[in-house]
Amino acid sequence: MLSLAWATIRARRAAFVASFLALFGGAILFTACGVLLESGLFGGVPAQRYAATQVVVGGNQTVTQRIKVGPGGERDAKQENLPEKVSVDAGLAGTVAGIPGVAKVIGEVSFPVSVVTADGRVLPGADGGHSFGHGWGSAELTPFAVRSGSAPTAPGDVVLDAELAQRAGVTVGSTVRVSVRDRPVSYHVSGIAAPSGKDGLARQSAVFFADDVARSLSGEPGRLAAIGVLGAPGNAEDLADRVEKALSDNKDVTVYSGSERGEAESLDAAQSRQILTIISGSFTGFVFMIVIFVTASTLALVLNQRRREIALLRTIAATPGQVRRLIGIETLLVSGAGALLGVLPGLFASYGIRDAFVTIGVIPEGFELSTSPVPMVAAVVLCVGAAWLAAWTSARRLLKFKPIEALGEAAVEKAKLGRGRAITGVVLLLLAGAGATATLFLQGQLAMAPAVMSSLVAVIGIGLLGPRLMSGATRIVGGAMLGSRATSRYLAARNSMANSRRLAAAVTPLVLTLGFSVTQFYSQAMLTDATQEQARAATSADFVLTAPAGIPASAAAAARAVPGVSAATPLVGSDVIVYDPDAREEPLSKVKAYGVDAGQLTGTLSLAVRQGRFDDLRGDTVALSESEASWQGKHIGDRVELYLGDRTRVSPRLVAVFGNNLGYGDVLLPQDVLLPHTTSRLAGSVLVSAAGTADRAVVERGLRELALTYPGLGVTDRHSLTVATDGEQEANVWLNRVLLGVILLYVALSVVNTLVTATLDRSRELTLLRLVGATRRQVLRMIRVESWIVVGIAVVLGSAIPVLPLAFLGLNYTGSPLPAGTPLVYLGIVAVTVLIGLLSIRLPARKVARTSLADNILTRE
Repeated sequence: MLSLAWATIRARRAAFVASFLALFGGAILFTACGVLLESGLFGGVPAQRYAATQVVVGGNQTVTQRIKVGPGGERDAKQENLPEKVSVDAGLAGTVAGIPGVAKVIGEVSFPVSVVTADGRVLPGADGGHSFGHGWGSAELTPFAVRSGSAPTAPGDVVLDAELAQRAGVTVGSTVRVSVRDRPVSYHVSGIAAPSGKDGLARQSAVFFADDVARSLSGEPGRLAAIGVLGAPGNAEDLADRVEKALSDNKDVTVYSGSERGEAESLDAAQSRQILTIISGSFTGFVFMIVIFVTASTLALVLNQRRREIALLRTIAATPGQVRRLIGIETLLVSGAGALLGVLPGLFASYGIRDAFVTIGVIPEGFELSTSPVPMVAAVVLCVGAAWLAAWTSARRLLKFKPIEALGEAAVEKAKLGRGRAITGVVLLLLAGAGATATLFLQGQLAMAPAVMSSLVAVIGIGLLGPRLMSGATRIVGGAMLGSRATSRYLAARNSMANSRRLAAAVTPLVLTLGFSVTQFYSQAMLTDATQEQARAATSADFVLTAPAGIPASAAAAARAVPGVSAATPLVGSDVIVYDPDAREEPLSKVKAYGVDAGQLTGTLSLAVRQGRFDDLRGDTVALSESEASWQGKHIGDRVELYLGDRTRVSPRLVAVFGNNLGYGDVLLPQDVLLPHTTSRLAGSVLVSAAGTADRAVVERGLRELALTYPGLGVTDRHSLTVATDGEQEANVWLNRVLLGVILLYVALSVVNTLVTATLDRSRELTLLRLVGATRRQVLRMIRVESWIVVGIAVVLGSAIPVLPLAFLGLNYTGSPLPAGTPLVYLGIVAVTVLIGLLSIRLPARKVARTSLADNILTRE
């Protein structure tokens, strides 16, 4: 059987090359997604600030709750990640120091700072990152050493890393202005420090203060950002296990070792792993469905081309089981080769995608991928499994007839579908419609998932019903052409009407390219635009104050002192976790929260109040959106269980319910409650309202003068407002576009692969037309008309798929069924789809037409 399978592959090279390429591309995608998923679990950014440590003890950056099941029962925990840096109790350092094998512990104080140049510029950290303040006593964690000058000892002393000092233009003895959550303060540069062999760290800059000054500036004198652990000689190997065991009962801390130490020093490193895990896991599911779909389409086409050969095998006494084993061995050989050869390019592709993620800011530069054999083995298994499943499914129809009936079926292609396939296709289309309808009833980003998924399910449903749909479509299109006097149009119409299965194999991949990409792009654009529009519609402020790294909340008070200003509120953004102790499925939910000054909302923020009053939003209180209050079952006066961004648990009283607004999230808190629990302790912006009789130009000029006190401060109007979620959404938009682009590249190559294979297989048919009198020009004109039929039907179906989900998504977000975003993207996708379809059909047809009639007529089927 193996020799027969190998002989068949050699005899039908062109057809099996199509299957090979589809699986080769699938292996590349599976490997890349697998490496990214594994890297989200085990990869990360190497430690820099804590490079000299063996172990780092940091705050637990997650909230975990067990889920109640029945009376007294519990099951697996639900976990949410925290957005702010969680500190640890300073007293824990003594406990860690007493663990056997620990040589030294160093408590780390770390807080965001900004260095201001003499000309008023606010310097970012190295490589566009952040600058952090530390106590000099923790310099050993890297280690930093004084390169010139001396360590800071006086309250007004600072030591800058060499890279930052060079950009700031300061030397030992200079004066430098440093801002720590407020107005800049002048310090004396007592020294310049650097790690061994370099001027500074990547993606972060260091400013060192005297230890007692650093503790005071951190805002948490009794807390530490982390505890660095140095092991005694000969005890470093199992030091992490001993520390973890000693602290196992303390649920407020996490023990980091190895590559995980980078997460203890940077929230970006920890969040990038989480993002990578979630996104790659989600897209692996999409990739699996698309590879199955493309592979099934390709193998179905290849087996359909072999229907006469398989029928002949049946007539010479080959049993269905023998034919099935033959097809299985062929599939195993082709898929195994394609999968094995696709693994190495998939590994390179994962690094390319990683670099793209770094470019758009999803993960930090230097993020190291984890490349164990597991993703590669999984890619091979998935590809072979997908191919076998597709081949088994495609072969069922060819093997269900008796031998003589099989010859009859092979002679003429029929559009009739099996009952199971037809029912499955209809069910999938109904599910797609239900998914699209669901977007009307979900809030925020949750509404996007069924919109995108419904388009993919609809494409699969159309693929299953393809021959029947194509039969109906070609009757409509072909019927109009049958009366044409042009021979090419008549032949094209007859060919299309008689070969609906072949037409379906050509149309379906084009429909997938168009329908899925249009839905994905415009759903993201609609969410981004709706977030911006809703935020600006609810903002009644005349001016918005911003700064590159955030603006001190005290700037609001300074703005209120400007003549003509009637109100000014800081806008402090963070995420909070809402805890519902009675929930059995989703006890924790992370939502966007903003801190505001309730006494300054008149004229600055005009969110619709449904119940209660914003004036009561002071102290131990909270306001929720309508959807969040409904989801949690809360009413005015109820207590709401919240975890703030730094893991602080609070139970504020609900005093107001406001209308849903994508821009302003689901939770409003007093700014003085939320601000101390953020990492930066800075507001994202300050909303300023001018008095009705004030001269706007004079007010704006007064606000701009605040830049002398708050360097980097900018003044814009409310139409330029960018809410805090927009930056995150923009990153997610580009993240999805990168992954979508990779998938669509695979789909586009598969489309070319399928269309070229289908066209080349028609060499005998086209040659017979030439032998019965058709000229070469007439045959090529017929192919040209057929290609327009194919791409025309594909464009119509592909454009119809996104209509329902995008219309419902638009009604949900903006009240309009029209999608947001430029129509040029849609036109561009259509143009690329049409170009791929036309060229993939016409170019192979030209090649066939150039070949001599004798060679073509002798071509094996």
